[in-house]
Amino acid sequence: MMLTRTIAIAWLTIREAVRSKLLLSLTCLLVAGLFGLPMLIAGDNTLEGKVQVILTYTLAFATGLLSLTTLWTACGGLSSEIQDRRLYLVLTKPLHRHELWLGKWLGIMGLNIALMGLSGLIISAMTHHAIRNSGDSLKIKRQVSEQFLLARLAVPPLTPDWSQTLSAATQRLLQSGRIPTNMTPEAIRQKLIEEIKIQHFTIPPGGGVQFSFQIPAKFKHGHDLLLRYKFDSTRPERNPVAAQWTIGTAPGPLTHIGVTNYPGIPAVLVLDAQSTAGSNLITVAYQRQDTQSQATLLFADTTQEPELLMPCGSFEMNLIRGLFVILCRLAFLAALGLTAGCLLSTPVALFTAFFILILMASAGYVESVATTGVFYIPHEGPALDPNWLDRAILHIFRGFNVITHPLIQLDPAPLLASGRVVGGKMVLLALGWLAGLYSAISALIGIALFNRRELG
Repeated sequence: MMLTRTIAIAWLTIREAVRSKLLLSLTCLLVAGLFGLPMLIAGDNTLEGKVQVILTYTLAFATGLLSLTTLWTACGGLSSEIQDRRLYLVLTKPLHRHELWLGKWLGIMGLNIALMGLSGLIISAMTHHAIRNSGDSLKIKRQVSEQFLLARLAVPPLTPDWSQTLSAATQRLLQSGRIPTNMTPEAIRQKLIEEIKIQHFTIPPGGGVQFSFQIPAKFKHGHDLLLRYKFDSTRPERNPVAAQWTIGTAPGPLTHIGVTNYPGIPAVLVLDAQSTAGSNLITVAYQRQDTQSQATLLFADTTQEPELLMPCGSFEMNLIRGLFVILCRLAFLAALGLTAGCLLSTPVALFTAFFILILMASAGYVESVATTGVFYIPHEGPALDPNWLDRAILHIFRGFNVITHPLIQLDPAPLLASGRVVGGKMVLLALGWLAGLYSAISALIGIALFNRRELG
């Protein structure tokens, strides 16, 4: 009986949204934005740039719009009915307040599922249409299809054997007597590894570096592989760098590909499926051709090491997993809005919920401040010493970071826009953290407040 009453409230919530033209208005706005944004944003006038615009901006628009409307609907779902005294007509029936709360939440999520499904269908259709009806050559269409219409798993390069170099560096450091007394052996080892890594992946003019990738045994050949890389320069000017990639497979001949890239800008190198077929180990060597340049290239940062992207699924299934992660976030926002509406009036509930939404959007900055203790970097002069107010605010940021930290790792939009796979781990984390723990805590607080609120 409880489940029946809860589903009945959910169905009434959906019917009310349809009757009030909310669902129709939201659908029209969503469709207009999804189709209109790619027309307004030109990109770089290439097929790759056009598909990038579709996947990046349309998904961000759908997520932002549904997040705002979810909070708006949830905050007013209970508070407006309490204020207008419409809730008396429902609570006079044999209905518990927690059933009403859960029914409202299920109804809002039913609307979100329908609208998110519509968004996924439009985004998928627009992506396929842009590639199929492009005026580019078949080769470019194939490359863009390989890059975006396949979910790809990133494989990092194999770590070189630095044991001998590390042992020699440790001996030199011990003999110098420059080891701080408060450093543990493990901290010393990690610091030395970082320094060796920087030296290994620093490329002077005319120099080069080599990377090796182990292909998993379950990988199915037949598709192109993508080598994604980025480097920085020691010079302030960002001049293009001419280089040559040499791809070697075992067994197989060497393949040479000339490239010209700009520092700080990610680049993608397509490895033809025929040249890598049947190989379990791929070696790529980067050799600079600009011997007269004064700049030194830095591949040293771990976030900039090249990675090999291998196909591991279809675009449609990857999009479905990404939309499911976004739905988990909407589930938390719906619970958050209903909880705010149980205690506060509609305007105050909206203000509180939108503040939390802004805090969620600023999760990256919150984590940066919480971990580094730096609010901003001054452009001129030395940084000021923190006072008591700075330290108090820093503790607040660290408290917020405990809540917002999982949100940073649960954003599928960058993965979908770059053709990377939205893995099962992210789906389970989103289900556990957002739709599970965070929503459950909000629900318990909201139901407890609703049960204790005087409606007279």
